[in-house]
Amino acid sequence: MTFASGRNFIYFVLLATLVLAQPFVTQTFAVSSVTFGDQNVEGYAGTIGGDLVQAYTLVTISHPTVIQSVSMYLAYAGSDGSQCMLFGIYQDNGSGSPAGQPLVAYTRNAYCLHGSGSWGPAWQTWNLKPSDYLFINTPGNYWLCTLAEQTYGSIYHYAYTGTSYDYTYGYANYYFSSPFSNGFPTTFSSAQGIGWESNAPYSFYMTGT
Repeated sequence: MTFASGRNFIYFVLLATLVLAQPFVTQTFAVSSVTFGDQNVEGYAGTIGGDLVQAYTLVTISHPTVIQSVSMYLAYAGSDGSQCMLFGIYQDNGSGSPAGQPLVAYTRNAYCLHGSGSWGPAWQTWNLKPSDYLFINTPGNYWLCTLAEQTYGSIYHYAYTGTSYDYTYGYANYYFSSPFSNGFPTTFSSAQGIGWESNAPYSFYMTGT
């Protein structure tokens, strides 16, 4: 080996050593959270009905979403922690109602009120267990729903005051009787089997990615 070729070989080894010594740089991308529902503190309190599927808030989903937490603006007194709720999402029928529409996602586990003497009015948030994450794969309009075990506690909502109603903001909510022990039915009751009131949206939203 000549002196020149030997020197070139040494340069090559040094260059390779420097390259290999450089730390690997990986790119990380922050996943921003998105919120669907009514984050306003509404002015009227309504009782949470037991053994009722209640479609509280209509939302628009623009891309596939995974819901990881649920928040409600609540007030109650004398809770022993036994009032529990399932959370679910039904599809909208295209006319601002879930009547006759399929269940899209639901929690298998129930989430309960704090076992304290009183609560609120204040926001209460439940972080869902990973097995209860709510997957919405298709963009569209959906209803955020509860199925409560007992008639207990109050959730705040928008309401007609008797003198005026803002139709650009308020709309009806829908409900029908269904045993808590059975979980959410796979289809929201038909138009003939549901009740409704002109007092939505409720202070009820879900957060995910």
